[in-house]
Amino acid sequence: MGRFETTFADLDAAAKKDTSILVAYSGGKDSLAVMDMCCRAFQRVEAFFMYLIPGLESTETALLQAEARWGVKVRQYPHWLLRRLLFDGVYCQNSFRNDDLPEWKLMDVYRLAIAETGIPTIATGAKKADSLWRRRQMSSWCKDLLYPLKDWSKLDVLSYLKLRGLPEPASSGRSATGIDLSTPSLLWLHDTYPNDFRKLCEVFPFAEAVVWRRTYYGAAI
Repeated sequence: MGRFETTFADLDAAAKKDTSILVAYSGGKDSLAVMDMCCRAFQRVEAFFMYLIPGLESTETALLQAEARWGVKVRQYPHWLLRRLLFDGVYCQNSFRNDDLPEWKLMDVYRLAIAETGIPTIATGAKKADSLWRRRQMSSWCKDLLYPLKDWSKLDVLSYLKLRGLPEPASSGRSATGIDLSTPSLLWLHDTYPNDFRKLCEVFPFAEAVVWRRTYYGAAI
């Protein structure tokens, strides 16, 4: 049995236990594959997206495309890293006003999504090949998480997207999992969606330093 067939067999087995599934959707290639497979295996599929900055054209367009393609409602929640970035003063002032920001972790996002949808199981695009940290995370987290791509490689994902006629999402070249504060992501956002970059700089004003560095010293190697 091939890798695709094995994955669908696992999903079919999960769907026999519960016909509903909640997809952690980022708009990247891994989450596209997971969303497509879950829509083929489960009767009811809902999804959620974690944003760094709400209302960006780059992400809103991707979410509307997902809703149109699969007919799936995509809820939106603040990214679990947002509190840490603000608290630590990453590309922004580390103001005392952030001292009272409540804890906000990834499991808090998961619990909120589960509570609002009533769906107890979340499917994510995590793969063992992503990193050692990811592999440890997958082995230690709760049993209510499903990893359809756990044994897949990047080439497996790209092959699946091509097989299903799903376009590979645009990205910075480093990652396709939404907007973050990495240098490639910031430069891509600045060059491709300048209005979105300006919105991001309202919260993280020092992110412009990445653009100025490229202007004076060239692209980082």
